[in-house]
Amino acid sequence: MATGQYPRSEKGKLFSQLTEKDIAFIKKTYFNKSKSWNERINILQEYCGLSNERTVRKWLAKLNLSGEGVEPEEYTKAKKRKADNSKKIKIVCSAQNNTPIHKELWKNIMSYAKFHNADIHVILTRYKNPNPFKKEDSEGEYWCQEVLPYADANRHQIHKNLMIMSDIKIQPTATIPLTGFESISGSSSAIFGHPKVQMDTLPALDGSVTKFLMTTGSVTMPNYSDSKAGKKGEFHHTFGFVIVEVKDKDTVIPRQVTACKDGSFSDLFYNVKEGKITKIKQVNAFVLGDKHIDQLDEPLEVKQIELMNIINPDKTFVHDIFNGTSVNHHNEKDPILSYELQKSGKNLIKRELDDMYKWIQKMIKYNLVIVSSNHNDWLDRYVKGKDWKRDISNAMEYMELTKISLSGLAKKGLISYLIEQKFGSKVKTLGRDESFKIHDWTMNLHGDISANGSRGNIHGFRKMSTKMIVADSHTPRRLDGVVYAGTSSLLRCGYNIGASSWAFCDVIIHKDKKAQQILYIGKNRDFTTFKY
Repeated sequence: MATGQYPRSEKGKLFSQLTEKDIAFIKKTYFNKSKSWNERINILQEYCGLSNERTVRKWLAKLNLSGEGVEPEEYTKAKKRKADNSKKIKIVCSAQNNTPIHKELWKNIMSYAKFHNADIHVILTRYKNPNPFKKEDSEGEYWCQEVLPYADANRHQIHKNLMIMSDIKIQPTATIPLTGFESISGSSSAIFGHPKVQMDTLPALDGSVTKFLMTTGSVTMPNYSDSKAGKKGEFHHTFGFVIVEVKDKDTVIPRQVTACKDGSFSDLFYNVKEGKITKIKQVNAFVLGDKHIDQLDEPLEVKQIELMNIINPDKTFVHDIFNGTSVNHHNEKDPILSYELQKSGKNLIKRELDDMYKWIQKMIKYNLVIVSSNHNDWLDRYVKGKDWKRDISNAMEYMELTKISLSGLAKKGLISYLIEQKFGSKVKTLGRDESFKIHDWTMNLHGDISANGSRGNIHGFRKMSTKMIVADSHTPRRLDGVVYAGTSSLLRCGYNIGASSWAFCDVIIHKDKKAQQILYIGKNRDFTTFKY
């Protein structure tokens, strides 16, 4: 709405100073159902010279005018929506007002919901100034007919560990839609309706259930204003949904699904296209959460292998394959811990390297790609900074590694060199600046280093002109084409004391070029209840 389009009351006027003419205009605008609720609020905000929507609502309440009375009937009905808790599978998506549905995507979602006997929740989202697709789109507020039987504007505790927050409306153009919602669902994970796909993992105390926040993506077409915020919203508009699997009273598994432009999508080991569901026999890539072989979580690895045997990744990416227990510079000034390591033999470089070789030999059939990582670099740091006379237990290994470094053979780092010498071309190793892509996903970044050598973080990465899959932080996240894997290590390694956001999470790159995070939940490390 252009400034000055509507008349304005005297600037600075208080509610008590409103004239009969002012009140008449307010009531006329309030009851004008040809305009959406947000449009009416904006008109009244400008007319009254008020800085925020909350004050407008207070003034309406003083005039005995309630926003409830002018809500579209379908939205009022959606506020009373109940979840069908007899159905253990939920599909949660969002639909924008005054916008047509993506027909092929909706067809595929309906087929997938029928296949899994899923309860569908379409969160009704609102945009104050959508572009009209046709003349009637500008007359009042409505949602496409297809979603109305599943429309949701209520809040649901569908499991003790997960809530669907359909009553919360987030502007479709919000840059970081999950901002400010960290505590609103208490200790439960939460799903919010929004066309941008974001995922965050929040710190939890030891013994507490890991908490995830997710947005849904959209089932309606991109529909934004011709403005900076609108164009950014249009660029990040993503077709998709969240699927939730309730396994039992302790375990609920949420998972984001992003769809292609033609409405097809891949979820775990299923592909859905033109309403038909087929099993996936191979994926392009599988990214393991930081491996840390010396501290790996063995129950998790059983589940990871189970999944890899189903989806047969063309390449499997491994971050932090070397933990560095034997060369950990953080432990040098802790004599108690050093004694424990020596007593258990975990201070020996040879032992740790041999364990790494054994793991690679076991997993080599999955076409491993070793990503240069900060823990791998610890071995190079050890050689450069350690006085071998102060570590006699590793003196021979120190001499051999130093000779390799001095010869200039370890251009990609010592870990990469040793793996190449042991396994040759059977295992691919990447250098720090060695470009490697799967489709349009950059795969060679570990995540510890961002632009110009700065510390890696999601907000720095999202400003780069490439999509990427990284690890390092052990915290699954997703925003603007940056996808984080979690960890494959123990969730408590001694140094992440206090609240921790570490979580088990791998990433699949499907053949349709879409990346999907796979969470492993609970003591059994469950990643799905579906049967292949």
